[in-house]
Amino acid sequence: MSELELNRRFVNEQAHETREQQIARHYALEAGLPEITPGLGAHLAFIAAATNAQQIIEIGSSGGVSSAWLHRGAPEATMTCLDAEAEYLADARQTLIAAGHAPARIRCIGGDPIQVLPRMSDASYDLVLIQDDPALAAAYLRHALRITRPGGTILLLHALNHGRVADPARRDAVTDSLRAIIREFYRQPDTACAVLPIGSGLLQISTANR
Repeated sequence: MSELELNRRFVNEQAHETREQQIARHYALEAGLPEITPGLGAHLAFIAAATNAQQIIEIGSSGGVSSAWLHRGAPEATMTCLDAEAEYLADARQTLIAAGHAPARIRCIGGDPIQVLPRMSDASYDLVLIQDDPALAAAYLRHALRITRPGGTILLLHALNHGRVADPARRDAVTDSLRAIIREFYRQPDTACAVLPIGSGLLQISTANR
């Protein structure tokens, strides 16, 4: 086993999941949704806590897995979840309520996020989590930059496309697009970014310098 694999195993073993989170992850895997590992989830909770996020929006759903981790980091935040699948939104709401999140602070909006996002207000969110189709990452990021408050944070899951982005032999359209996105944000003078090799890759963007 490689050093990276050993590190991942250790980190995932240390991140404690509640019973509600374990149930949500089980159902998400059964539904074929991309996995939110405990290590990745713990990092999402850390970012939510460290940024003192009060308004959080999730673009796409993990069936409540990511929502529960964000709740652990920001239990008083208003959580807005966008997804085209009503079932996944219902799972997210149920998981958040089971975790102790106030129902009045949960907004679940059904519909294609690409169609819904233009209706979201400018500069209104402290933390934007993108976990929908990587093929639409560039479009989601354009909206995320608009709806994030100055000083806010954007997180793009699956940014390394399960190792494909790091493999120069991979030249499909989605992988090439993700490479271009990462290169572009590293070059931007008015944002700070970092990519972490956790999950299938996490691109973190801070708008603090906008």
